[in-house]
Amino acid sequence: MDSGNGYQNSFDEQLSRLHWHIIRSDSLRGSVASRAGILLSTNALVITGITLALGWSSRRPGTLLVTGVLMTFVSIGFSIINAALANVTIHRRRRRSPDQGVRPASVYSFVDYSGSETFEEFEQLITSQTPEETLQEALRELWSCRHLHRYRYARLRHALRWLLAALATLLITVVLFVT
Repeated sequence: MDSGNGYQNSFDEQLSRLHWHIIRSDSLRGSVASRAGILLSTNALVITGITLALGWSSRRPGTLLVTGVLMTFVSIGFSIINAALANVTIHRRRRRSPDQGVRPASVYSFVDYSGSETFEEFEQLITSQTPEETLQEALRELWSCRHLHRYRYARLRHALRWLLAALATLLITVVLFVT
């Protein structure tokens, strides 16, 4: 085997691994979005629980009950905000990319890419890329996906913590109200 074929196989293997990681990153994104949807649905159930707790009695709710309900609503609010941020990132990914000031957005990044306006320009851009440039673009996208997943998963963890706080305050409120 000559050195040209060894390099090509190595390059193909590298590009294949990067492709696998980018696909895996997309699966992780879908998983986080699904979990965030579950958290949002559970938050809706907690709001229903608050409504039931307030409607159990015809008597006027006391200060303790109102305080518990408000604490539950605040916890739910933070949970909803964090679950929404796990689904949709509000910061631009390019700002966190390496050498962002030097290079335009990668063709791999459909959100940030604003290069060619026509198909012909796009085709020229893609077909003129060297294998090294393609590999570099894929590496940049994988790097961005890694940071994006870390951000989204952190938001998901915060949403779950606030949901657990909401459930705890709801349970305490109902127990205090019933007794």
